[in-house]
Amino acid sequence: MKLTSITRSTRAAFTLLELILVMSVMVLVIGVGVGSFAYFEAEDPLDKPAQTLGQMSKHALNTAVIQHRGMTIGFDKESFGVLGGGGGDLGSYSHGKEIKVFLKRWGDKGWSKAEGQLWHFGEQGICEPITVRFENAEGFRDVKFNALTGGITR
Repeated sequence: MKLTSITRSTRAAFTLLELILVMSVMVLVIGVGVGSFAYFEAEDPLDKPAQTLGQMSKHALNTAVIQHRGMTIGFDKESFGVLGGGGGDLGSYSHGKEIKVFLKRWGDKGWSKAEGQLWHFGEQGICEPITVRFENAEGFRDVKFNALTGGITR
């Protein structure tokens, strides 16, 4: 009886060690990629006041049209809000001392401090087109408002 010898396959293939090495490198690359995305998703401290002012301006404009009376958003040193009690849940927002607010009104060449200024919304459904700058130690964000919608345009 003849014993058959075990023949080794001559086809090329990856070894288990090579597969484990490639999988380890893939896990490492994916881990670094996920970590870098977490860096980009860090919360911007200037985003919240900008979005709140955008919601507040739309609310003030809509309320002015519905109630047939003018509405006003007032700015002071550490906050801004709808004056006259018509703000509902969006009555006022305190941005704190670390954020400074500046306004550039229609036709102005430069920025002026927002403290003490008023932004009027007419009962006809229009408001003054302004640009608001929120500034802190890390940088600034400019938010431009549309005169017809009261919403943020950029």
